[in-house]
Amino acid sequence: MDATKPTDVENVSALPAYIRETRAAINALSSGSGVGITDLTIAAGAVALTVGTDLGLFGFEIVIVDADAAVNIANILGGTQGQTKVFVFQDNNVGIVDGLAVGGAIYLNQLPALSTFSAQANDVLALVNVGGDGSTVQGYWKELFRQVALK
Repeated sequence: MDATKPTDVENVSALPAYIRETRAAINALSSGSGVGITDLTIAAGAVALTVGTDLGLFGFEIVIVDADAAVNIANILGGTQGQTKVFVFQDNNVGIVDGLAVGGAIYLNQLPALSTFSAQANDVLALVNVGGDGSTVQGYWKELFRQVALK
């Protein structure tokens, strides 16, 4: 989309082309790597999630997540810088392991360092990828915020 077009002096006959171009750009945003929702049930024994397999390729994604059994997730692989994942936990089976800022690790804000956030039903955790290229460089996932359910 070009915010400078149409100009104030365009012919009326040119407007449908601008309308089609804008619609195509909006459709690409909404169906491509823009915003999405994923329902995820983590299999027993999992220690990592992969963007493009377990998680969507969306730039901003809400992940409604539960697990078949107790799992501790330590890495999210395949992310690109700026991707944001907001996890909404549906049960008490998912732990998020705090790690160092390398290799797809999850870098949490809360102390003690290198501990595990034991998510409860209705807790929310938002993470953003820093430094990943979607291929060989994993970057790391920095915590933006968390909301623990109090009821």
